[in-house]
Amino acid sequence: MIKSVSVTILLSLLVTVAAKSQDNKFVYRDLLKKPNTLYCHMAVGLCEDYPPETTAPAKIEGDMKVMKAAGVKFLRFGMGWDHIETAKGEFNWSFWDQFVKIAVDKYGMTLIPYFCYTPKWNSTGDTSNYWNHTPMDYNEFGKFVYEAVSRYKDKIKSWEIWNEADIPDFWSGDVKDYAKLLKIGSEAVRKADPKAIVVLAGLAWNTNFTYALFHDYGISKFVDVVNIHSYNETWSGLPLEHLYDHIERISDIVRQYGNHQSIWLCEVGYSDCRKGAYVSYNYDAKYKYEHTPEYQGNDLFRTLTLIMSTGKAAAAAWYRIEDLPVGTNVIGDVNNDFLGVVNTKFRPKPAEGALKFFVKFFHEKNKCIDEQVTITRKIGSNSVVHVFENEDGSVSIVAWLQTHVPGTYEQTDNGDLRDGRIENISISIPMKLSTDAVAFNELGDKLASPHVSAEFNSTVVDSLSLKGGKIYIIRIPK
Repeated sequence: MIKSVSVTILLSLLVTVAAKSQDNKFVYRDLLKKPNTLYCHMAVGLCEDYPPETTAPAKIEGDMKVMKAAGVKFLRFGMGWDHIETAKGEFNWSFWDQFVKIAVDKYGMTLIPYFCYTPKWNSTGDTSNYWNHTPMDYNEFGKFVYEAVSRYKDKIKSWEIWNEADIPDFWSGDVKDYAKLLKIGSEAVRKADPKAIVVLAGLAWNTNFTYALFHDYGISKFVDVVNIHSYNETWSGLPLEHLYDHIERISDIVRQYGNHQSIWLCEVGYSDCRKGAYVSYNYDAKYKYEHTPEYQGNDLFRTLTLIMSTGKAAAAAWYRIEDLPVGTNVIGDVNNDFLGVVNTKFRPKPAEGALKFFVKFFHEKNKCIDEQVTITRKIGSNSVVHVFENEDGSVSIVAWLQTHVPGTYEQTDNGDLRDGRIENISISIPMKLSTDAVAFNELGDKLASPHVSAEFNSTVVDSLSLKGGKIYIIRIPK
């Protein structure tokens, strides 16, 4: 009897471990997009920073609970070479051992870390400015990467080589220098774990940098994923909607010179910080609602929708989980303190609600059918509409009026313009659907149902009224 119970318990444990292992493998597999797949699911995650010298276990636990509540499964963060190997050949893994134990073993999260930054003993910079400089000996980076991947390969299957190497804030070298680092790092990852995913450093904005890496330095065979970052309308003065063209440009580079690498946008964000009209050195707010906690949630839903509409992105991750206390020493400016989906006390902001609703609303595979849809709207319309056919045959619509439309308003000192824009549009979908449509805002609150008519092989959403600063999310059953 005792033996029978023991065997039963053992089998139960093995099944549980196997289930967790299969789940983790599935999530990593879900982060890669197979070529020519008709219906896809864009994985959604979060990003965060974990300085070992200031991060307590309670912070890690709090972040994992936020992720669980939001329904996201993967986390991007930096793993600092400079903190782990403070002297050549001397490694301190204690913090990351604890981190992985909490994140993976306790909460079942999928981790996608990036390697950074140069330790003082191997930096071409000086003693006070060393971490973002090129190494004196690049091969030492390869040795570090091999040690890290070997240590965590049973728990982590994705490794990104550096962060924003296209800007001097994070990399003092040029594209040739980074190509050298990438190749050494990639070879070390694959030597330690041939099944691991190798990710190109998430690049801040410079598509010419990406082009040179592929065209001039032949890095295609060294990476499985190309990562892109975006902070349109926060640190970038470009309208959010220009992100679509940026993704298309990266996709063209991969198509011409790559080998079907997946594309991630695993660091996108929008702050709820402003002083009058001023947001950053590149962006001033026009409307009173911009860069408020409420509109941060709106931007999160629009950003993820826009990325998904390209059909090119396998994954997207919002930066970041938790706001920082004002005055925290960060790279950049005060916007860094106000990018979280929760505040410094882990209290949810509207962005957390928007993230949770996006994950729930788009939980199944879909394909964007924008090119099949006919939209009736005025000339010079500011409307943005994306339409998705879900695998179960239902259709989802997300529509809004573009917020930042250069040249269409007078800038005020306080950025307190009232947005009185209203546009009525009609959307014709080339398939017969139910007329029982349901509409929501970005938090999942129900709105008045739109008027939908259907006949033969066509469904029309009539006179959908779009208002400035608002988003309309519609589900039409099959």
